[in-house]
Amino acid sequence: MSDYNRSRLIAAINEFNRKDFFECHEILEDIWFDERGSSRELYQGLLHIAVGFYHLTKKNNFKGTMLQLTKAENILEKYPGVVQGIDLSKLLKQIRSIKNRLKKKEVPMRLPKIILQ
Repeated sequence: MSDYNRSRLIAAINEFNRKDFFECHEILEDIWFDERGSSRELYQGLLHIAVGFYHLTKKNNFKGTMLQLTKAENILEKYPGVVQGIDLSKLLKQIRSIKNRLKKKEVPMRLPKIILQ
């Protein structure tokens, strides 16, 4: 990963952790658009998470959230453990927990934070 992409990924994660999911999505979309290597799908999966939580927090759209989180899960489950400093196993576990709450029409109490290792 180039230093430039690493700095943009850090910026995206900072926005995600501040719950500015729209801005996180914008940054990830730029990285995804520029990426031509094997990490392209990783960014796409993270993008789906950001869009999903945007639907949840700004539009109260459970159906849209479920759709986006399911897309993210389908992409990110291909990646084992920690990738580019992100513990995807932990993140996917949190995503699955949130999806289970949404299936019961419950609003999640907490949204995940992404911690870079």
